[in-house]
Amino acid sequence: MLEVVIFDLDGLLVDSEPLQFRAYQKAFSHFGVEFDLDDWPKWHKLEALASRWIEAHKLVVNPEKIRAKKKTYYDALIENELTLKPGARNLVESLSNSYRLCVASGSRPESIENCLNRFSLTPYFEKQFSATLLRRKKPYPDVYLEALSKMRVSSQHTIAIEDSLTGLNAAIDAGIKCIVCPDNFIPVSNSEFYGASLMIDSLESLSPSVLEKVANDTADT
Repeated sequence: MLEVVIFDLDGLLVDSEPLQFRAYQKAFSHFGVEFDLDDWPKWHKLEALASRWIEAHKLVVNPEKIRAKKKTYYDALIENELTLKPGARNLVESLSNSYRLCVASGSRPESIENCLNRFSLTPYFEKQFSATLLRRKKPYPDVYLEALSKMRVSSQHTIAIEDSLTGLNAAIDAGIKCIVCPDNFIPVSNSEFYGASLMIDSLESLSPSVLEKVANDTADT
């Protein structure tokens, strides 16, 4: 029986990836460094190891100063330009009538809170979990294991909804079935999302009945 639905945030509920990129681009430019869209996939993947990326590009810049500048710019963009993904509000509202909901994100706790508050979604989520407070971020399962523990629910009674390969791998490693709705800011082939219980193009195609079908499937589709 499905009890809990765990949502990712960035790129899934909110269209934040373009804003994340613009904030980093502006942060790098503050230090006189060009940062373009071709740099984004690798930086995004290795952000926790930013020093390696900076070293590989032979840049003289402190990664912590980059992150600090990015935070300032990103928080302003959240306030002024952030939008919800299509179907996000309706899905959250409809699922909240049947299941307990929480967020498991790689973003800072204050960013999660700001995003949810921006669209008055906070009351729908029982808890918010940030991987930045844990030892390891996605694709490691730590934030999902934390969510299972604090929500006091078994992975067998839980579904995750993600937009990224790292999020999918984190959910799978925590023993949770995962529905993937890929973010299209950086196109990724659907074939890369091996192990997803369901692939969708938009949150508008999800409903409680679809989630129940995924939860009751004994084999991934």
